[in-house]
Amino acid sequence: MSNSIFYGEKFILNNHLINKVKSGDTHAFKKLFESYKDQIYNLCFRFVNTREEAEDLCQEVFFKIYKSIDSFKSRSKLSTWIYRITVNLCLNYKRKENKFRRLFEGDSFEGFGSELNENLSAPLCDRPDFFLEQKEREKIVQQAINSLPSNQRVALILQRYEGMSIQEIAEVLGCSVSSIQSRLSRAKENLCKRLMPFLDEIL
Repeated sequence: MSNSIFYGEKFILNNHLINKVKSGDTHAFKKLFESYKDQIYNLCFRFVNTREEAEDLCQEVFFKIYKSIDSFKSRSKLSTWIYRITVNLCLNYKRKENKFRRLFEGDSFEGFGSELNENLSAPLCDRPDFFLEQKEREKIVQQAINSLPSNQRVALILQRYEGMSIQEIAEVLGCSVSSIQSRLSRAKENLCKRLMPFLDEIL
């Protein structure tokens, strides 16, 4: 009962905030930005792996939110709508980047050759307790995730790093639950194959 009441109150507060943003209230938009900026930055970082690109994408996400807030009809949660915008922008960015690299390098960008940012676990802060061995293991895992097909990669990122349930991922991506289950199953199977040569390093 208490959870239902809390969710109801949160839903009302979100609707109130959205209505104020739609009316052009800059303070309301700043509050929305402060509420979601960390999650959105972190999600962007999972796709591009550099702080500068993640910051640029994060700004683009909030510009998109500001420009399209009138299209949000409250049929889904605000967070679901924001995550959907973020994922779409990140995927479009990666597609353009892949095309550019293939044009000038002559081969595919996907695989194990891309450079990765050294701090994959918490890009917003320094963590002196995060040992080098853990970083290296995470690099290997992240590199393998980056080599997955985009639909599998997105589902796995949302589950692994954002802690979303299968139902939530389905809502963000506009897919059925069974489709997400299938994507995650294939992603984990492919991930195991890619990580097999690195078992000694990650275990």
